[in-house]
Amino acid sequence: MWSLLRDVRFGLRRLRRDVGLAVVAVLTLGLAIGANTAIFSVTSAVLLRPFPYARPQQLVSITQQDAAQPTNGTLQRYELLRDGAKTLTAAAWTTDNLNLTGAGEPVQLPVARVTPNFFSLLGVRPELGRTFVAADGQPESKPVVLLSHALWRSRFGSNPKVVGRAIDLDGVSNIVVGVLPAGVGFPFVGRAEVWTPRYFELTLMPTARLRLGVGYLSYIGRLAPGASLAEANAELAVLNERYLRENPGVADSAPTTTMRAAPLRDLVVAGVREKIWILMGAVGLLLLIGCANVASLLLSRALARGREMAVRSALGAGRAALFRQLLTESLLLAAASGGLGVLLAWTADRTLEALATGTLPQGLPVTLDARVLLFAVGVSALTGILSGLFPALQVARTNLNATLRDEGRGISGSRSRARLRSSLVVGQVALSLLLLVGAGLLVRSFARLLHTDSGFEARSVLTMGVSLPTEKYAKPQQQIDFFREVLRRVEALPGVRSAAVSAALPLETKRITPMLPEGQPAVPLAQRPFLDVEAVSPGWFHTLEVPLLAGREFTDADDAEGPKVTIVNEAFARRFWPGENPLGKTVTIGRWTQPAQVVGVAGDVHNSGVAAAPQPQIYLPFAQLPWGDMNLLVRTAVAPLSLAQAVEAQVAAVDPDQPVTDVRTLDDLMDTDRAQPRLTMLLLAAFSATALLLAAIGLAAMVAWTTVQRRQELAIRLALGAEGKDFVRLVVRGGLTLAGIGIVVGLAAGLALARLMSSALYQTSAHDLQTFIVAPLVLLGVACAASLIPARKALRVDPIESLRG
Repeated sequence: MWSLLRDVRFGLRRLRRDVGLAVVAVLTLGLAIGANTAIFSVTSAVLLRPFPYARPQQLVSITQQDAAQPTNGTLQRYELLRDGAKTLTAAAWTTDNLNLTGAGEPVQLPVARVTPNFFSLLGVRPELGRTFVAADGQPESKPVVLLSHALWRSRFGSNPKVVGRAIDLDGVSNIVVGVLPAGVGFPFVGRAEVWTPRYFELTLMPTARLRLGVGYLSYIGRLAPGASLAEANAELAVLNERYLRENPGVADSAPTTTMRAAPLRDLVVAGVREKIWILMGAVGLLLLIGCANVASLLLSRALARGREMAVRSALGAGRAALFRQLLTESLLLAAASGGLGVLLAWTADRTLEALATGTLPQGLPVTLDARVLLFAVGVSALTGILSGLFPALQVARTNLNATLRDEGRGISGSRSRARLRSSLVVGQVALSLLLLVGAGLLVRSFARLLHTDSGFEARSVLTMGVSLPTEKYAKPQQQIDFFREVLRRVEALPGVRSAAVSAALPLETKRITPMLPEGQPAVPLAQRPFLDVEAVSPGWFHTLEVPLLAGREFTDADDAEGPKVTIVNEAFARRFWPGENPLGKTVTIGRWTQPAQVVGVAGDVHNSGVAAAPQPQIYLPFAQLPWGDMNLLVRTAVAPLSLAQAVEAQVAAVDPDQPVTDVRTLDDLMDTDRAQPRLTMLLLAAFSATALLLAAIGLAAMVAWTTVQRRQELAIRLALGAEGKDFVRLVVRGGLTLAGIGIVVGLAAGLALARLMSSALYQTSAHDLQTFIVAPLVLLGVACAASLIPARKALRVDPIESLRG
């Protein structure tokens, strides 16, 4: 113990003497440790940390698929799971929007409709009041709700007397029975401010219609004690077969429909898991580069202290004591680096929190908890060992008696040490190239994503959501009249070019239904393809500048009394009528008895995100498929957001109690859709730039060390009449040789590992030729500069002084 304390005190004195080296090493390792800690904090929050529910390992998601296409569950399927499953207990939920009135300004709130056992299944207890009981989920029961902690604080001033109070949601009185705790999120549900047990209802969708096989629910379950996931899936297969037999006429009874359980986390992290592991691999490479860089610095320092070590050995210090001393100094540097790294990670997490809004699952806070801090300690210790091990071994293997006899004429230049330093540089270059290739592939992918034609013009378009309350606008004609009047008023505003409404925004799918296009086999409803159906007002194609390739747009004459008409997109026409003229053909939609006639063909609009290919889609006139939950789109001649208040005022003029939500531009919508690939690209690019800098520093240090070893050779060459540029060329060639070897190794590894990134790329091959050409050229350019600077510096040394040295 005393010897260890002595080593620590001596190490601190040495580091104070070599303050320049210590600062460089701490900054290098601190940056690498900070990056690893920051990304691990995201990994821990999203992939590793148990969900804040009782016995989270028993929780599963239950998904329904038609062939390979995930679909929402039906009310009948939930009842079958609830009453028939023995290996698990099921709960269900769906999301909705309701308008809160009578408590300040009207506001539309995101609502979660859950089965009464939802919170008890998860083991979530309220902060105030109670959760739901079975009686709350009966149609005849009085409506009750739970409030989120955020809504309780912001709208009701954290007043505990809110429990038992009645609030109006869509004009219906609901009793508040509890408030949820602040620290519990529900990432698989999404944002919800109000929770209601009326899962058998949906805004503007009668319960009788929901029982016709409408898919709108999602399911979760808790495995019974002793039951395995495999047993649950076997039972789900049996229940699914039973459902298909007992419900042959409903829409979700196709023979290809299946149900399957999976760990709940899989549902939450499905879209981000691979990207997080890519980033973890990137910061791992950055850590190795930093360790190699610091190891090279410590090796130079250790060799420069060869005489000191020899004297200590002569005074009785054993090789083990010398080894321990050097390793202790390395660990001291790592400890300081770890402290800096944690500080940088905390800063990075706050930055990531701002940048990653909407790209990471909600309700999983990224924090530096005990697990993350323990990781930082472990990484710091590992970097200290990796950075100090090779220098300490080199000193331990040195012939100390020979070093004493050397009389200090120079640093030993043994081939083994040179090979070790060269290997460290080659490793840094190879790892840097891996990161550079990864960043290059993501940059290429994101550039193509930016230039993808979305099918509509997003510039100068303002959007906002308008969800009409069911009680107030129960009749379809009331909904039609409301939106017609709003559009009339908005189009009259100065600065507005055109306006329209649609059920879904571009890049999104809101409603799917089974369809039977003309010419297809007349199969039962359940066996028809489920496709995207969109309700739009006349002028929607003009407002979004979606090209009409054939036929006509909708007009005011396409109302509820007129013939059923539809406009199909190109993808629909290609799939069902390849090489034919779609105009005049018909499509039977859902349970409609009268088929709709195709009056137009529109260009494809990306309806599942920019990165996904457009799917077959049909458009119907809003007056023939009225819906209360719509989006208002306004093309403007001025900055869109400058008209937001004026447009909201026109909505309020039609109905003072009607709020609007999600006021934004279509450009913002496009940015949100690209947010996740952009964040991944920026982070990997930042790590690659850091790795490139560290590799350049390492290569420059190696060349500088080489020129010091060859200073007498340089002096003799100059004395014999050689030109300085010849020596510079010789030294630079040596640096480029090392860089070339590292590039070859890095390219081989990059080609082997690039396929792991395939899922994160958009229209870009994992072996993209341009990336694999440009990345090595960039690295060669950096290597040339890193070699040239110390080589030219060596020419300024006086040859006579070098010969005397």
